[in-house]
Amino acid sequence: MLKTETILLVSFGYIGLLFAIAYWGDKRADQGRSVISNPYIYALSLAVYCTAWTFYGSVGLAASSGLDFLPVYIGPTLMTILGWFVLRKIIRISKIHRITSIADFIASRYGKSTTLGGIVALIAVIGIIPYIALQLKAISTSYLLINNYPQISGGFKFTDIPVFQDTAFYVTLILAVFSILFGTRHLDAAERHEGVVAAIAFESIVKLAAFLTVGIFVTYAIHHGFSDLFSKASQIPDLRQSFTMGSQPPGTIVAGDNLSTSTSGSAFSDWSMVLFMSMMAIICLPRQFQVAVVENVNEEHLNWAIWLFPLYLLAINLFVLPVAFSGVIHFPQGSVNADDYVLALPMAERHPVITLVVYLGGLSAATGMVIVETIALSTMICNNIVMPVLLHQPLMVLSERQDYTGMLLFIRRSSIVLVLLLGYIYFHNIGEFYALVSIGMISFAAVPQFAPAILGGLFWKGATRTGAVAGLLAGFAVWSYTLFLPSLVQA
Repeated sequence: MLKTETILLVSFGYIGLLFAIAYWGDKRADQGRSVISNPYIYALSLAVYCTAWTFYGSVGLAASSGLDFLPVYIGPTLMTILGWFVLRKIIRISKIHRITSIADFIASRYGKSTTLGGIVALIAVIGIIPYIALQLKAISTSYLLINNYPQISGGFKFTDIPVFQDTAFYVTLILAVFSILFGTRHLDAAERHEGVVAAIAFESIVKLAAFLTVGIFVTYAIHHGFSDLFSKASQIPDLRQSFTMGSQPPGTIVAGDNLSTSTSGSAFSDWSMVLFMSMMAIICLPRQFQVAVVENVNEEHLNWAIWLFPLYLLAINLFVLPVAFSGVIHFPQGSVNADDYVLALPMAERHPVITLVVYLGGLSAATGMVIVETIALSTMICNNIVMPVLLHQPLMVLSERQDYTGMLLFIRRSSIVLVLLLGYIYFHNIGEFYALVSIGMISFAAVPQFAPAILGGLFWKGATRTGAVAGLLAGFAVWSYTLFLPSLVQA
């Protein structure tokens, strides 16, 4: 029996451990003994790419659409292996110009345009809100599930829960506090957070170990190996078609809900679209730019990351199909939400230890993303939106200041709280209507808007600031009208 006190103790204990690792990492950096000057730590920090989307959502998507979860991981694998020279060039330029965010990088390629940097920052904040909402939904749902152990409940109606009685609201506040403690305890001119990187590398190990644990448990304890599990799955008509790419019948919902539909004829184009978006995400997502570029201490570490990171993606996806198929077999007719199979299966088998390990892995995946993402976004809000506006105002208070440290820290801390509250509002209103992958796809479609400006600024001498601004605004308008606003219609 898992008591509420045990769950809360484990949750706060784990987050406290992450903070202790971050504190230790910062202390080592202050002493000139960097703990992250290691190619393995660098490669593991890149695994912040694997969030609750990976830990819970991939299984949910695999249960309904078979292999359609793969392009999200094939894309960054191809980009890391084949596009390493692009990443290396971005890292070199960023070190020379002391780049602190993706907004700074794009602005620097077009004459250090303040306007362009502000537009990129604004698009990043709005575009990432659904992604943060995804993490809050995963944390809230997993907590509500495990809190009812061993009964498996689902179908939570978040919109009916009053804000001050909503677990997710307090999770949001707690994450805001820890993000502030992690990332804005002090200012660093290079915007590097060595302690945070060390903590993210550790949580990457935890979530991988947790997912492999549940995968092995499902495959070899609940079933008798891969052959037994896949044999049972092949006897279920709805699963038999999942063994091949593009096998969904016409009208099958690829993303798990009514955000998008697909026919078998468009399956290959769907794969191509997601493949492209995921390739761009590895450099365009603010958190990925933060860990891959801003936090990089030695560009030679990229030589190791180009094969270590793809291996990590392979390892964490080894048991996605077994867990998804086992969930469909054990919970027929949609009695349990497919996104919850990872946690529901050990609960159904009455294994509290494995259930707690899985819960911890999901918590790790979600909190790691939220911490790094909010740190990156708060830097952009402060440097590219708020400060340019304040510095252009004829305010005596600013002109007479000798030290901006206190004000900058206040702006960044306030930005973290604002971003997380916006994520909570989005989650509270639309969380129950969409699957995890569908919410994530909204953000995934937003960040590739940066790719033309980045690649143009790197490789095309004819690229202009006007063209970059026009492209970003046009892309953002199309994304808002076709994806972001429609996601609010259901609510």
